[in-house]
Amino acid sequence: MTDRLIQGLDHLPADARGGVVTIGNFDGVHVGHREILRVGRGRARAAGVRLVALTFDPPAIAVLAPDRAPRRVVAADRKRDLLLDGGADLVVTAPATAELLALGPEAFVRDVLVERLAPTVVVEGPNFHFGRGRRGDVDTLRALSASAGFEVVEVPAVRLDLPGRGEVHVSSTLIRELIAAGDVAGAAVCLGRSFALTGRVVTGERRGRLLEFPTANIEPAGVIVPGDGIYAARAELDGRVSAAAVSIGVKPTFGPAPRTIEVHLLDVSGDFYGKDVTVTFVARLREQVKFPDADALRAQIREDIDRVRQLCR
Repeated sequence: MTDRLIQGLDHLPADARGGVVTIGNFDGVHVGHREILRVGRGRARAAGVRLVALTFDPPAIAVLAPDRAPRRVVAADRKRDLLLDGGADLVVTAPATAELLALGPEAFVRDVLVERLAPTVVVEGPNFHFGRGRRGDVDTLRALSASAGFEVVEVPAVRLDLPGRGEVHVSSTLIRELIAAGDVAGAAVCLGRSFALTGRVVTGERRGRLLEFPTANIEPAGVIVPGDGIYAARAELDGRVSAAAVSIGVKPTFGPAPRTIEVHLLDVSGDFYGKDVTVTFVARLREQVKFPDADALRAQIREDIDRVRQLCR
C-alpha cells in the first residue's frame, strides 16, 4: 500500500495534521467531488500544506441500515485511487464503527477533526452532513469552526445539462439512478469518465459458444450493475484492452434464467475462468428482447457486434 493511503485514525503521519481537509463518502468520485478536490488542492498548495481526504469504509448507511445500503458506484480501493488522482495528497479511510457514528456534530469536530487532523481549512460541498443522525451540515461546521481554529470553504454544487433530464445537480444518488436505468452515457457525463466495473469470470451455461459468440460471465464485487440491455464496451483482461459486446439480463430467448453479465470480447479467445476483467461501458445499444429462435438472435448479435466495432474503434 502506498504511504499516501492511510487506514484508520490512530496512527496518522505528522503531515496529515495542519493541512486542508475534505470529508465524505465520495462514492464514484464524480465531477462534484473533483471540484471540491480542485478547490482544496488550490488552498493546500497556496499554504504549502497537504490536502487530506477523509472517507469511510464501509459507508455509514451500510452499518446503520444495511438493508437500505445502495450498491457502490466504485469499489473502496478504486475510490481511494480516484481521490489521489483527483488531487488529494493523502487519503485516510476511517472504519465506520458504531462508536464513530454515535458522535454528535460537536464531538466529531472535537475528537476526530481537530484532535486527529488539526486542519487549517475544511472544504465541503453544500450537501455535506456529519455526526449522529446526519445532524451536522456546512452551517454547523462553520459555527463550530471559529473556536476550533479552522476556516470552512463551501464549494457550490456542480450542475450539468443531461439529454432528456435538463439541468441536474450531480450526486452519487443520481449516478446510481442513471446506471440502474442503463444510461451509461449520462453517468459518464456526471462521473467525468466512463462507468466501469470489475468482476471475476465465472462458469456460465456456455450457451454463447453454441451461438458462435462465446462470452465471459462475470460477477462484480459489490458495485452497481447497469440496467438490463445490450452495451458497447471496452474490456481489459490480462493487460489487454479490446472492444466488447455486453449483455445484461435474464436471456429471455431461452426462457427464465438468473440475471447475468455476459461479455463477448471481440477478436479475443482463450480460457478466462477465474480471472478479473474490467468492463468500461461506452453506450447502451438496445433492450434485451425475446427472439423467435436462436438464428434470429444470432443475426441480431452480428449487428450488435458491428455497432460495437464502430463505437469502440
